[in-house]
This record gives sequence, structure tokens and C-alpha cells, in this order.
Amino acid sequence: MKFLLLFITLLSISACSTVSQHTEEDWPRGLPPIEYYVDYFEQDPANKQVMTIDQYLLWVRRLYLGWELYNSGWLELSGNLANTIEDEQKRELAKKKLAAMGRIVSPEWAKHKKFSTIKTRHLVVWGNALNESPVHNEQLKIIDQVLADASQLIKGQLTANDIKADRYYPQKNFEDFDIPF
Repeated sequence: MKFLLLFITLLSISACSTVSQHTEEDWPRGLPPIEYYVDYFEQDPANKQVMTIDQYLLWVRRLYLGWELYNSGWLELSGNLANTIEDEQKRELAKKKLAAMGRIVSPEWAKHKKFSTIKTRHLVVWGNALNESPVHNEQLKIIDQVLADASQLIKGQLTANDIKADRYYPQKNFEDFDIPF
């Protein structure tokens, strides 16, 4: 009987700790509310079969904050990009659009790779284009293009193969470099 009571108590404590992991209290600042992701996760029964809510939320945090394999997260990248815009009104507009981009991309990318329409290679292409945009003074143009492409990709209006680096900026070929062979 004591074992049963101890077992029930331990289960209750463990259940409480799981519930507390999904509260705003422990959720990193600067990210959309945790409820946004919990709702998104709950609406995808196929994804729920292959990953837990904890795994899903971990991938959301990794996208925004970075992790061991990729130190820069969306918060850093988007903040750095917005800060390259001198005009204050345009900078604030860029921040809003970049926040919207994070809300669109993150819940989809965090899904299991079998079910996500946004893959890591898309993030790399988009990140490179966004990082290149200040060189051409095209931050808002590229933000708008990436935002539209992410939305269209999720809706099935673009294919995964449509998202390539040269969609945003032409890529240099070996002929473009002045290197004697």
C-alpha cells in the first residue's frame, strides 16, 4: 500500500512538472507565447504521433535562440538585420515583419521532418539572403520576398525546390572569380 501511494505521488509530481514546462513562466522572452505553439502542435495529429510536445517546443526554442550546432538563432539574426536599417520607421517596420516571419516559419519548421514543409535548407537559403540584403540596401525587399515565399510554401503555392539561393541573389560561378587554374 505504501508503495502504491508513493508511486501515485511520484506520478503526480512528474505530471505537474510536465505541465509546468508548458507555461509562460519558463518560456524564453522574445518568443511568441507558448500557447501559440501548443495550439499549433495540437492541430497536427500526424506530427503528434512521431514527436512529443516537449520535443516540438525544444525545436521552436532552437530556431529562435540557436543551439550547439548553430549558435545564432532567429532573434539574433532578425535583430542584427533590423539594426542595419538607418531609417527608424523602416527599422520598426522590418522588426514587425521579421517577427511575423518567425511566427510563420517556426511552428512549421519545428515539426518532425516527415511533416514539415519548411526544411532546414530553406532556413539556410533565407538566412543567407537576409544577411546579404544590407549589402544591396534591400532589407525590406528581401524580408517581404522571404515572408511571401514562406507563406506560399506552407500553403502549397510554392514547392520546396522553388526555394533556392538564386531566387534572391544570383550566385557566383567559378568563372566569376579571378583565380588562375
